[in-house]
Amino acid sequence: MRTCSIDGCNSLSWSKGLCKYHSPKSPLKSNKPESNKSYLENRNRFFMEVWNERSHKCEHCDSVLGSEPLSYMFDHILEKEKYKDLEFEKDNIWLVCLECHDNKSRGILSDKYQQKINFVKSKFDKS
Repeated sequence: MRTCSIDGCNSLSWSKGLCKYHSPKSPLKSNKPESNKSYLENRNRFFMEVWNERSHKCEHCDSVLGSEPLSYMFDHILEKEKYKDLEFEKDNIWLVCLECHDNKSRGILSDKYQQKINFVKSKFDKS
């Protein structure tokens, strides 16, 4: 893997030559076409409920997430594309840092992640 293209930064690059610290982040906002506005408002409202109910630490590695919720921080334990009925279930969401979310998305699952996946599958009777 390459390192970040920002001078003096030796962190591993994620995309477009930038590391997780220098990559642009997506705040929670509704800048999509009007047809998606209601969905995005509901999603953002749901995410903010989760954000306000939990400490702002990665639920996987305990790193501090900061004070502003960003879209990558809300990880669907069981992917929303496959389990649409669990998209707005709080037990199916983990607040995570970019590195933990990226690892899970790549299929690099720790025992802790696998236990959470198994818990959610069991709770919602998903095989």
